[in-house]
Amino acid sequence: MTIDRARLMSILDALGQKLSKPTTICLIGSSPGILRGQPERQSAGIDIWRPASAYDETDLRRACRESGILFDRKGELDPDAIYLQVVAPGIVKLPEDFKFDILGQYGALEVAMPKPALLSAAKLARGQVRDVEDVAWRMKELGLGLADIRTAIDSLPDATQRETARDNIVFVELVVASQRGPE
Repeated sequence: MTIDRARLMSILDALGQKLSKPTTICLIGSSPGILRGQPERQSAGIDIWRPASAYDETDLRRACRESGILFDRKGELDPDAIYLQVVAPGIVKLPEDFKFDILGQYGALEVAMPKPALLSAAKLARGQVRDVEDVAWRMKELGLGLADIRTAIDSLPDATQRETARDNIVFVELVVASQRGPE
């Protein structure tokens, strides 16, 4: 099952109502774009960045279970399942202390995301076609500039990711130029 904006907001609201303790989750992946209204963006899961999230795991696991959401699933997944995936440093690496935006408060649940430039830098480090489209959307809709993204790329802690992101920014430049049309 895929999650669109209305479904994501419903999930966050349900979790916030079921949590017994104040909880903060920092969304990464596609969820921040979905929540900010990126058209046609959907996902099967909700990725949270563990180092920037503050939660009692027992409470969050219970709230997920009571809401019909899998918590930090491992292994094969039912294609109709909705899940909250905890992402720790590993393949993805973000600076230790980064600034974030608050996306909303849902009962006891506060939802945050890395600043758009850092999230864009991380997507360019992965460099899939959808990631480039996400960055181009952020530039257009949020007024994000290439200089901001380049600064964020420089803050990535992994040299290989910085190099990959610098290489992939050219694709964003091409997408942005094609959206402007011929000059």
